[in-house]
Amino acid sequence: MNGSQNGRSSAPIGMLPLSGTSQTLRGRVLRMRPAMTGREVRSVRRADALIAAGQKAKALAHLKRLVKQMPEAVSGYLRLASLLRDACRAAEAVEVLRTAVEQAPRDPDPREALADIYLEMGRWDSAIDEANVLLALSPRSLFARDVLSAAFLQRGLVDQALRVTDEMILLDPTDPANHFKRGVLLHQKGNVAAAIRSFLRVLQMQPDADVAEESRVAVEMLDTFQLRQIVTLAVEDVPFRLRLQRDGNDALAERGYFLSERGVATLMQMSFENLPSGPPGWRQYVYH
Repeated sequence: MNGSQNGRSSAPIGMLPLSGTSQTLRGRVLRMRPAMTGREVRSVRRADALIAAGQKAKALAHLKRLVKQMPEAVSGYLRLASLLRDACRAAEAVEVLRTAVEQAPRDPDPREALADIYLEMGRWDSAIDEANVLLALSPRSLFARDVLSAAFLQRGLVDQALRVTDEMILLDPTDPANHFKRGVLLHQKGNVAAAIRSFLRVLQMQPDADVAEESRVAVEMLDTFQLRQIVTLAVEDVPFRLRLQRDGNDALAERGYFLSERGVATLMQMSFENLPSGPPGWRQYVYH
């Protein structure tokens, strides 16, 4: 139950979810693209009007005619794929997007949509392949790295996911979501101290952001987990208990624990004088 060195603790892996990949994709899919022709703009707006009126079947038929008559109309493929995806017809959406990629191999929008739907389908390797192509086209792409971090994590490649997330922070240090993802990944590695620091960074940056509430929950959970370990250790190890009373922060650091300010305050309110002293292995006597 003891914490280990270098700020690592045996926190259970997988307790914190990694937030989904970028939620801006659908905004990208539904925007008007600058290179659209007049006919393409009118056709897409017509499809949007049909969708707004609840006539999705007619919108699908309209968009299928558009891409057949104008194979270069990437926005038509994107709208069509989005509709198919919403209708839980992901396999058809993938084929539409593959056609769009063939028509415009250097256009990032179809590849972004394809990578995103691969993630949704659990096709991690395909998502990674598309993200790598996106990085070749746009080396600073945050979207591609977002996809990679999610896909690597799902494949259990936590170190690779963390490396990509660190790159995202370097490219955009002001986005609290990137720091939250870093905290989740560090927690996945069992590095509780560094994870808490990342979550606290989110709270410092944007305390009112949606991801801030997730960070608060994460910090509280990791504090609670460690406090249970610390109390157990204090029962078993009297010298640690005495050092904890004299100099709590140093005692915690030596055992690899790191608490938030709130966690430290909770610890300091505990009465260690009244803790029982248990012999080594006392928990086995209790539970077995």
